[in-house]
Amino acid sequence: MTAMETHKFSNGLKLTLERLSRCRSTGIAIGFPAGGRNEETKVSGISHYLEHMIFKGTEAVKNIDTAFERVGANTNAFTAVDATVYVAECPKENTLKTLEMWLQFLSEASIDTEEFERERGVILSEYFLTEDNPEFLVDKKATLFLFKGHPLASTIIGTEGTIKAISHRDMLNYFRFWYHPSNGVIWVSGDLTMDKLINCIEQQEDWTKHGAAPTISYRTFKPERPSAVELHCQTKLVQIGLAFSSPTQSIEERASLQILSSMLSSGQSSILRRRLILEGEFTDRLRTSATSYREAGMLFTTFAVQPIKVPDVLAILIKTVRDLRENTARFKEDFENARSHAVGSFSTGIDMGMMWRALQGVGETLRRGHCSWDEVISSLESLSFEQFKENVTEITQPERIALVLAGDIKKGATRNVQW
Repeated sequence: MTAMETHKFSNGLKLTLERLSRCRSTGIAIGFPAGGRNEETKVSGISHYLEHMIFKGTEAVKNIDTAFERVGANTNAFTAVDATVYVAECPKENTLKTLEMWLQFLSEASIDTEEFERERGVILSEYFLTEDNPEFLVDKKATLFLFKGHPLASTIIGTEGTIKAISHRDMLNYFRFWYHPSNGVIWVSGDLTMDKLINCIEQQEDWTKHGAAPTISYRTFKPERPSAVELHCQTKLVQIGLAFSSPTQSIEERASLQILSSMLSSGQSSILRRRLILEGEFTDRLRTSATSYREAGMLFTTFAVQPIKVPDVLAILIKTVRDLRENTARFKEDFENARSHAVGSFSTGIDMGMMWRALQGVGETLRRGHCSWDEVISSLESLSFEQFKENVTEITQPERIALVLAGDIKKGATRNVQW
């Protein structure tokens, strides 16, 4: 069992310590529930833009990367649909100093006007790269069409128009509203004691001040119809993205999503990989991901094929989805293999790095109110095949599916797709 201690400050700030004895490094993550789902349409992409601006420093410290390097800390940050998280990994002896620095840099971020305008060009360059990259593009479009009409339908990066329209005042207002300590979650993984962490945070008075945390609406997602999107562009390969939405109201449904992800395209023996190989379309670019939010989940699979093979590959996808929904009992052996793969992948991910542990811990806490590695692993190990079948039948319903094709394809290539 993993030893975890939690503390909630009087202003609402949450702190979790994952105690790992004899560990020489520490993972630190500080997160806020500020992501694409919280943004007004006219400032879509502002969460990601703000993440960039935090790294521009404060009035006192202009280069925070150099400051972190002096204490041996590696840092990064990530913006998602429902959260923005700032992370660090550092030597055990520099944990408190690294945490103190992140707290200062987040509360004292200057968001300088000139830097803000310079960074707009960087953000636009990132946006254009996603628009020119079929793999990123199908991922983005699949999310938009899968969750159409719901706050989860977010591009995260925004559009060219919104990136250009976001003002410096918009940024300051968004920063002050969402980055208030009452919204925050701090996670530390390492060989520390809770009293030292609490004392470190209390020394930063900005982090214990009171304020009203915003109310976030987590309204139910109800899929209405399947989506098929064709993006016509001149490329040598056609990128195909297949996405499913899932209710994630229970830990069993989350486990089913992870195992189905492994069954479809993780590992050399996965269902979809085997069928593509038989069709002569084996590719190492096949990848899958499963993400769970408060009110829904998303499973996304993508790979590239030759344009001439698109009709045959679409037929494989249709047959695979129908088989999973209507003939699930045939895949019991695949289920067992996929479950082992999912448990192994998750366990390996946790053990690979302290930064990853902290990042995942904050994400789980923001989404579910708490995090327990033991609960996640146990749910994967204990899920029955009957529970899995029931959940897969729901996940693979036609109205929960979005298909995106990007490349040199014939118009109407998806016209006859029937799930």
